[in-house]
Amino acid sequence: VTLLTRWIESGAEYSSHWAFTAPVLPSVPEVKSTSRIRNEIDRFIIAKLAGTGLTPSPEADKITLLRRLHLDLTGLPPTIAEIDAFIADTAADAYEKQVERLLKSPHYGERWGRHWLDVARYADTRGQDNRRNDARYPYAWTYRDYVVKSFNEDKPFNRFIVEQIAADKLPVG
Repeated sequence: VTLLTRWIESGAEYSSHWAFTAPVLPSVPEVKSTSRIRNEIDRFIIAKLAGTGLTPSPEADKITLLRRLHLDLTGLPPTIAEIDAFIADTAADAYEKQVERLLKSPHYGERWGRHWLDVARYADTRGQDNRRNDARYPYAWTYRDYVVKSFNEDKPFNRFIVEQIAADKLPVG
């Protein structure tokens, strides 16, 4: 309260606070070695590494790359058939096709919806260990499935939040 009072009495100046300044696009740094550059973000990373005397790690082989992608997007390792198909795909956009395929997987929503469910404190039960009373929420699964479906449908975040807050007050359809 004292800090807030002092701030108001001093004129409530906020223009110097970072949150109230307009973002400025930084200039893209020039780098000596461009062999690993695929986009402008790579230039920032290479420049920062060069400034500290470090070099990038070697590029991952296709199997490692696919495994990382699968685990990041779905939480599941690739199957042997998926590995074989990726290795056999020599197209320049082979990796991008895998990203799109995994984003369409139902496992994507299961993996990433879990984080929202943790934040929302989702539970199928009340956490009680009382055998005489049913400690379950019989329809809790509908919320879980809604969250997973929302992630899989790439529902806009603002719509998702409105649905979380307004819930059954929104018109159906």
